[in-house]
Amino acid sequence: MTSGGGASSLIAWLERELREIWAAQDEPGAPPMSRVCTMNLVVVAPTPTLAERYTPVVDDVTASIPARAIVASLDPESTKTSLEGTATAVCALENGRKLCSERIVLRASGADCVRVSSAVDALLVPEIPTALVWLGRVHADDPIFEDLAQSADRVLLDSEYTSLSSLLHVTAWARAQPSSPRVADMAWTRLASWHEMVARMFDEADAMPYLERVTRVSIAQASSAGARLGPEPALLLGWLATRLGWKTSRLGGALRLKRPDGTLVSLDLGSVPRPEGVADMALARVTLVAEGFEGTVERELGTGIEGTRDADTLLWRRVLDGKTMEHRVRLGANKAAKWLERTLHRPAHDPAFDESVAFAEHLVDDGLTVS
Repeated sequence: MTSGGGASSLIAWLERELREIWAAQDEPGAPPMSRVCTMNLVVVAPTPTLAERYTPVVDDVTASIPARAIVASLDPESTKTSLEGTATAVCALENGRKLCSERIVLRASGADCVRVSSAVDALLVPEIPTALVWLGRVHADDPIFEDLAQSADRVLLDSEYTSLSSLLHVTAWARAQPSSPRVADMAWTRLASWHEMVARMFDEADAMPYLERVTRVSIAQASSAGARLGPEPALLLGWLATRLGWKTSRLGGALRLKRPDGTLVSLDLGSVPRPEGVADMALARVTLVAEGFEGTVERELGTGIEGTRDADTLLWRRVLDGKTMEHRVRLGANKAAKWLERTLHRPAHDPAFDESVAFAEHLVDDGLTVS
């Protein structure tokens, strides 16, 4: 329906559609339909195309996390001014029961984009948590983001669709607000396997002492040479530095890393060719070097087609006192729904994430690029 009579008429129509969905009788012999709602999941996309592409992601997530999902697309540059919407039930079978969530789609264009936040607010189920997923670049002074964030308990970004500067801008805004929502990034969720693999380099007792002796860290991303440092590499570097107690220092304007004992750690930022289907600036490799030690975790970038290198495999290699060990770890399906679902399940407050973001602010200030 189009909001020819205003946003209030569209909201009334959508609510009536939802009531009719739940009032409808099940077909004879069909499993009973149960309405389940544990949260409001609001997804905002900067283009109708991205919203359409992301809708199946939302449906996959609500199959395991029942929610009222509201997917809104914005097209402020359109010459057409309209606010349209549809409502439907999205169901999944579980133990012979049909468990159903609600999905509302809003499409705003032209001047009507400013009405999206009030429409979403009116459609939220009261007294349950709300997560706002913002795809694309974001500015805290954007009135749509500002209004929606005020109603949210959590703000979820995906730096694959935005940028490191967007993430830092939003986290800085959240820190300055007395009752701000918690901010998370799906890029941080994707790094969990990298964190585990790096930590595994130092699991054994004879490897542990090398943690304090690292003299060089090398990080590569999938991009062209000269590109700015991406969110995943920046967050991984922030995680390494804050876990190992490294501080930033500068000499002649150049950024340096310093261990707690005052020893400098050299930093190499590089790039590797980006195959089709791999996100721009995705983390590709990290290497830690100390005298007598070298550990590497490398993502095998590829298309995933049989006979090619799999984009969802990590190669772990460690050389310790001349002895080499290596193995591969499958990361599973590289699906947006998996990362969104895992992020929603993670604790709302993650001090390691906050510390890594704060460290990454220094990297942006220095305008780091990869060679």
